[in-house]
Amino acid sequence: MKKESRLRWVILLNIIITVSQVVGGIVGNSMALISDAMHNFSDVAALFISLIAIILAKKEATYSKSFGYKRAEVLAAFINSAAIIAVAVYIIIASIERLQITQTLEINNDIVIWLAAVAIVANGLSVWFLAKDAKDSMNMKSAFLHLLSDTLFSVAVLGGGLAMKYYGVTWVDGVLSILIGFYLIATSWQLLWGSTKILLQFVPEGIDIQRLVKEVEQLEEVKNIHHIHVWQLDEYTIHLEAHVDLRDDLHVSRTHAIQKKIQDLLHTNFSIGHITLQFEHGLEENKKLIQ
Repeated sequence: MKKESRLRWVILLNIIITVSQVVGGIVGNSMALISDAMHNFSDVAALFISLIAIILAKKEATYSKSFGYKRAEVLAAFINSAAIIAVAVYIIIASIERLQITQTLEINNDIVIWLAAVAIVANGLSVWFLAKDAKDSMNMKSAFLHLLSDTLFSVAVLGGGLAMKYYGVTWVDGVLSILIGFYLIATSWQLLWGSTKILLQFVPEGIDIQRLVKEVEQLEEVKNIHHIHVWQLDEYTIHLEAHVDLRDDLHVSRTHAIQKKIQDLLHTNFSIGHITLQFEHGLEENKKLIQ
């Protein structure tokens, strides 16, 4: 079975889990089930991102879309993570309110236990489906980790259901829901902030512009490098554009070797893959590092 086909089956499986847990949570008055369903929904979103990335990667750039769809995955990650955080906040607020009336609220423990058990089996199967692809792809590994964490949370919900059924500890459901809500915020915030930085074209982590300038200006042909912009087009590709002031007035044909030196340096030391340089000599302009 191809990677794309496995993803489709796992997505369908997790949609079924999510719907069944939402219905079971409403019928059984269990916020733990509903919060676990929202976590399952986050897995569905992550899996859709992975599937979209695979499909769009096959599309070529066009005259109207010169970068193709390279940022589709980043945009989807931003939207999904923002939605998940909003849902997690709702879960926490609703769970706190639910704890205040937990003594008078009847929770159907059997529904909680059975649906949590089903979720463990289904998520475990999903983890097994993606385990092979997770070894070769960062995108697939993130989806794999989402599903693995959800399996663990279903175990927590099952434990809460058993505690309520056999020991009468009714507050476990609400407490587990709050913990799951905070966990969703913690895991989704990193994704939200990471995608935001790419969309706003912040300098990628690990790129020290001052060190970059120092290393480039150590080349004997280079007098100055300025007007630098470094950004990520997508999760994997780092771009750089800059003006390079040369010490000597050279023909264009003689700048090719200098360009190759700079590109090799930037690629080796800073993992920058796409580099655009504008060579200058004796040009009177603002030489600010960042313009």
